[in-house]
Amino acid sequence: MNRLQFLKMMRNSLIETMKEASAPLLEDEVEKVKKLFSNHRTWHAIGPCDDICDVEIKTVDRIPLIVYKHEGTLYVRKAICSHCQVMPHYIQQDHRFICLYCDREWHVFSQKGTLHMPLLPTKREGDEWYVQIERDSYA
Repeated sequence: MNRLQFLKMMRNSLIETMKEASAPLLEDEVEKVKKLFSNHRTWHAIGPCDDICDVEIKTVDRIPLIVYKHEGTLYVRKAICSHCQVMPHYIQQDHRFICLYCDREWHVFSQKGTLHMPLLPTKREGDEWYVQIERDSYA
């Protein structure tokens, strides 16, 4: 073994030792961050949603939400334009939302468009539906 091979082996060994020594510390920090983010979101009841056939706009904890079904699946979106942070206007006959400030639009049943409204996680318990919202967010 020459000197260059020996130094490469020492470097790799040192790096592996540092990884193994720091892994438990990093795992603890990752768990703390996960716990912090999971505590930042809370579940809110939005009521029974089995009979939804069109788009409903609901307000939960001062946050406007769009509730609709597409191909049998319930979707809940935050009704805020992610570009200019205003509530978009709903045009019912076209089933589309349009932001009057930035002219972006989104079609509900094709789920396409330039307007981005974040999709929120939902869950069902019995007949009641719940949506997960950030605790401190508001419109």
